[in-house]
Amino acid sequence: MLVIGFLAVFITPPLTMGDEGYHLSRSYNLFSTKAPESMSNPQVRAKEFEAIGLSTEGKINPTFYKKLITKKVDLQNDGVRFSVYSKWNNTFGPLDFMHLPAAIGVLIARLIYPSLGIMDYGGRIANLLFFAFAFYFLIKKNKYAKWSMILLFVIGGIQKIFSPSYDVLSFLVFAAFVVNLFDLAQLPTIREVSLKKAIYTAFLTCSFYFIKTNYVFAIFAFLGLPMFYRPIIKKLKSLKISGKFSLSALILGIIFIATYFVNKKIPIFTIIKKFIENYMNVEMMSNNAKQMWQIVPTTLPGFINIIFILILFIVMMGEFKVSWSKGTVIFFSMTYLVNWLGIFAGFFIENAALASANLQGRYLSPFMFLFVPFVQNLGRKFNFTMSDKAIKKLSVWTIITISILYLCITFYRSYILHVTPTWTNNA
Repeated sequence: MLVIGFLAVFITPPLTMGDEGYHLSRSYNLFSTKAPESMSNPQVRAKEFEAIGLSTEGKINPTFYKKLITKKVDLQNDGVRFSVYSKWNNTFGPLDFMHLPAAIGVLIARLIYPSLGIMDYGGRIANLLFFAFAFYFLIKKNKYAKWSMILLFVIGGIQKIFSPSYDVLSFLVFAAFVVNLFDLAQLPTIREVSLKKAIYTAFLTCSFYFIKTNYVFAIFAFLGLPMFYRPIIKKLKSLKISGKFSLSALILGIIFIATYFVNKKIPIFTIIKKFIENYMNVEMMSNNAKQMWQIVPTTLPGFINIIFILILFIVMMGEFKVSWSKGTVIFFSMTYLVNWLGIFAGFFIENAALASANLQGRYLSPFMFLFVPFVQNLGRKFNFTMSDKAIKKLSVWTIITISILYLCITFYRSYILHVTPTWTNNA
């Protein structure tokens, strides 16, 4: 992964990853005393737009990349002072820990040679090393879907883990949370949860406050833990028919009243209608909706994504180690839909006209990790088996093949076609 990562860092031109100018600016200012104008978000984003051709009608001059690397930025004798407090409006709260790994790399690069390109490379390398180090321990901890996790986050996050993006920390927290959920799903009662495991679970849950907002929807998966839902089901089964009827009426009444009052503040039914129109009606879909299940970069041919998803699910089935309860399968899988609808609702409330344009597949692909119980139970039902050696070989060659193809296409788009290197302009 490190070899592929370092190749991606230097083959991909500076400031051409998604929102890389924004992330570079945020990372720089975590260790700044003056927050110089040259490193402000508008200034660095302007350079980013030029690098990807947005401000030049799609025409990109490769010599601009060289200029980004060689030309020093006027930092106005800026000093070094660490502060995780956001200097601008922060969607994710007043504290910005998400850019901290990249910020360290940007700081080191700044002290060596303060150009936008070199600082960007510094942030990329720091995030890559941080991800590789932390992900190694997650792989060791994962007992149930090791190679599935590697495939999903390395290929699905190939444009993020090699950039200064906050997605790196978000990926790690989410992956750790789901791996921990897999462990908890094998415990039948709360009494079997150790104090250490309880503290670790609480820590990961609280960590959602410091990462991208949509990952908080993963908490819904707690409902799929047998230690929570089995006692409730057992209690319901013990009720008499009259008790079940009364309880059902009470629950329906609460849902009706809650929906009535919430709908006064938030147009629930309108959101659901627009959600169905945009994602279930092909004629009304936007291009982003059509790419909603694109896990590999959009610069790769669509059939590569289809092949990758097939391989991912084959690996998931082959890694079968234990049986998962029906409740776990249902609620873990439903969490994907909850996240999808929740993000759409958030974007719709903010700007209804741009909701479908803002919601992209990258918000959903990490949540595919929660399909592991469903896919593994499916494999068990059909007696699907693969040796550990075959799983490893298939996964490794998939990562190598797609990564090399991505790097070749990125180079070709950057220096031969002179178009936006890392994403298509049809979204």
